[in-house]
Amino acid sequence: MKVKFLLVMGLVHLASLINAQVVFIVDSLPAKTRTDDTIFMASEFNGWNPHDTRMAFTRQGKHFVLELPQVKDTFEYKLSRGSWQKVEVSSNGKDVRNRICFPGIDTVRITVQGWRDMFEVVQRKSTASPNVRFLPSTLEMKKLNRRRAIRLYLPPNYNQRLQFPVIYMHDGQNVFDEATSFAGEWRVDEIMDSLYSNRGFAAIVVAIYNDSKERLNEYSPWRNDSLGFGGNGDDYAYFVAKELKPFIDKNFRTNPDPKFNAIIGSSMGGLISLYIGLKYPEAFGRVGVFSPSLWFSPKVFDYVSKYKRKGEHKVYLLAGGKESESMVNDIKTLEYHLYKAGYSDEDYLKLKISPDGRHAEWFWSREFPEAIEYLFDIKSE
Repeated sequence: MKVKFLLVMGLVHLASLINAQVVFIVDSLPAKTRTDDTIFMASEFNGWNPHDTRMAFTRQGKHFVLELPQVKDTFEYKLSRGSWQKVEVSSNGKDVRNRICFPGIDTVRITVQGWRDMFEVVQRKSTASPNVRFLPSTLEMKKLNRRRAIRLYLPPNYNQRLQFPVIYMHDGQNVFDEATSFAGEWRVDEIMDSLYSNRGFAAIVVAIYNDSKERLNEYSPWRNDSLGFGGNGDDYAYFVAKELKPFIDKNFRTNPDPKFNAIIGSSMGGLISLYIGLKYPEAFGRVGVFSPSLWFSPKVFDYVSKYKRKGEHKVYLLAGGKESESMVNDIKTLEYHLYKAGYSDEDYLKLKISPDGRHAEWFWSREFPEAIEYLFDIKSE
């Protein structure tokens, strides 16, 4: 594998992409909006956190205003009043598509037609396949003193075999079902059905639901002091490797060998997948790192630089050319450190940068089959 030994630049902060300031102005809110409510922006830049104080609008007279650095790419976002139960909706209470901010615009004027909690709860239609189900009860995260919902995909031939590979994924709300997603779904169940039908590959998929309030804390072992988030990632990693995986291996038809177990995530989920995969190679021999939020802490590079590849451990890296300059630079830096750690040819490490890729579920969903084919050595027909 050809690895480009470029000058390693380190972490490139979002500020380096600034051309100017873009001002978001909320001109109109639903009449029932409380005067003391705070409006937040959730976007791909903050891991779709609906209560990010960095992305809080300030009241200026009758308007709410938020100033952000203008970046060189489009990005998607939504407004909320602090949670996904209070996210913006249409005037009749239906979900609305993500808003899009285009580069080169200095002022964005916004009208919010409704908030989800101001309408009767409408059950969104599930798009999950029949072979997707929740565990009967949530699982305890002992070190974090929390509980977490787990949803499973079982392959069509589950009752015909004794052992299956297992794919563990974060942000479980987005894995199978549009009805539970907060930024769109990956369609992993449909993709896995297709891989079984067309390629004969069958695997169990374990989707770990996140806690939106704790997501950034759990998905990084390192604290980002400027944001005030992060630091619980090591305890979350312990839950996944030492509590969840043993439970799944005990109760389902799995192959516990690490080469048949993958950990996969995107954005902050990509960051924690990298950490879990390197810390627990005896549990996860396959690691999928999609558009990782490496900007969250430069300590990730120090962590990788001290690591040495063990056995047949494999890592798949993915980024989009239209995400940001920092994403591409950071993932190449990560590739360099992994190369130095012993991932020195394509049997162990693959980096793909798709020119049209954006920081969005549709992109990760599209690239998911190729990642699975690489990680599990599914040969082309």
